[in-house]
Amino acid sequence: MEKGRTVKLSVAVIITLLAVFISSSVVYFMQQQTFQSSIQGLKAQNEQLTLEVNSLKKDSSGLNNERRVVIQEKADRILLAMKNKDMNALGSFVHPQKGLRFSPYTNINTSTDLIFPVAGISSLFSDNTIYNWGKYDGSGNPIDLIFNDYYAKFIYDKDFLAAPQISYNEVLQRGNMINNIATVYPQGVTIEYHFPGFEEQYKGMDWESLKLVFEQSGTDWYLVGIIHEQWTI
Repeated sequence: MEKGRTVKLSVAVIITLLAVFISSSVVYFMQQQTFQSSIQGLKAQNEQLTLEVNSLKKDSSGLNNERRVVIQEKADRILLAMKNKDMNALGSFVHPQKGLRFSPYTNINTSTDLIFPVAGISSLFSDNTIYNWGKYDGSGNPIDLIFNDYYAKFIYDKDFLAAPQISYNEVLQRGNMINNIATVYPQGVTIEYHFPGFEEQYKGMDWESLKLVFEQSGTDWYLVGIIHEQWTI
């Protein structure tokens, strides 16, 4: 009699365990199905996001290329105006609020580099005022010049319109002077007209660049800086 009860108890335990196992298996299977569905959903979302990111990159690239074409065209027209000493034309490209800063070297000195408003650009060549434009590299002597002389030495001392290299937001050559353009003009775009050298005997040490810096105002881009760059001591 006792043996029969033991057998019945054992069978009951086995049935209970089987029921628990089957129930757990069903739950596990359902969880796996839910997990797999979630994974598939996340993959689909990731693929969609990837497509959207790639689309945004293409749009951004297109906008950057369009912006580059617009600014490059302005830069060429500005150089032509400077080459022809047409300051009225130059003034039409200058930032209406910030004016135009002239920097004799690539290390911009925000304390001493002169800034002229739009209204003062057109008369610069007829202005005989001796301005202090900063200090000469090497000697440290003051750059005290009328605009006409400053132009001949620190703006259009070479025919930059015919420069063999032109860059967009890229430094083509660097001397030993700290280039702080990106710090002074964090929202600016720089077009550089560059001569890698003129006489073979100097092995490129006589390179020169003229850089035009633009900043956006509204939907248009305006000239805010003219920077001369060359080998410095």
